[in-house]
Amino acid sequence: MLSKKTRLLLLKAIENGIKVTDVAKAYCVDRSTVNRLIRQMKETGSIEPKTYLRGRKTSITEEDLQNIDNLLKEQPDLTIREIKETLNLSVCEKTVRKAVLKLGYVYKKKSLHASEQERPRCTGTEGELEQTSVGTRHKESGVSG
Repeated sequence: MLSKKTRLLLLKAIENGIKVTDVAKAYCVDRSTVNRLIRQMKETGSIEPKTYLRGRKTSITEEDLQNIDNLLKEQPDLTIREIKETLNLSVCEKTVRKAVLKLGYVYKKKSLHASEQERPRCTGTEGELEQTSVGTRHKESGVSG
């Protein structure tokens, strides 16, 4: 990638009337690079590198995200598979899961804290269970322990 300073020097050389082939040879770049830089300057007015075009593109569009969000607001207990099937998304379930997480949803159930757990405790007595110890069993079988 060419630095901003090099890009400026390339354009100044072209503005001074030097041929594209000579500029490309002087800066050790291809002619197409110089032509692309000239075209970019004319179209956008900028010589900055197009870093926004890098990386993997998302499979889920903004419209898909909005549809997922609306669906989850209507039916918050849907599974990832059900979301995919309902909206006819042509992506894998992992992609749908990432989209759901991106929207700020969590898919794990909320665990109750001690103050929220208002269930009755065990009401039975401990004496009702018959317990035999290991030593008792050995004596009954005739083996001393």
